[in-house]
Amino acid sequence: MSAPLTVGVDIGGTKVAAGLVDEEGQVHAFGRASTPHRSTEPRVVEDVIVEVVQTLLGQAANQGMPVAAVGVGAAGFVAADRATVTFAPHLSWRGEPLRDRLEQRLSLPISVDNDANAAAWAEYRFGAGRVMPDS
Repeated sequence: MSAPLTVGVDIGGTKVAAGLVDEEGQVHAFGRASTPHRSTEPRVVEDVIVEVVQTLLGQAANQGMPVAAVGVGAAGFVAADRATVTFAPHLSWRGEPLRDRLEQRLSLPISVDNDANAAAWAEYRFGAGRVMPDS
């Protein structure tokens, strides 16, 4: 059996994009949906995220690949506990307990971070940054 995969989600102002990724950074599947309008209730955006993730979970299950967790990158301010989006400029999220809500609906561990932090970590782990010496 192969190592578990992770679903990475990017919540942008125009789209919710997600990828089914292995520990080497290889993307096995990709999903995308339009982000609801910023005046939309937080639950509607959450529904879109869940729909995109569930589609990828189904694809993983069909291929016999387990999924261990979901990482979410959100534009805006994310609390230090990586659970709450305190402010998102392009969404109606103000103090949104995103991690807890998604964990309830997806039954997987969820980590939430600022999208720029998530991108920087991915670049360090899998991109040009991986050749930089540790300091």
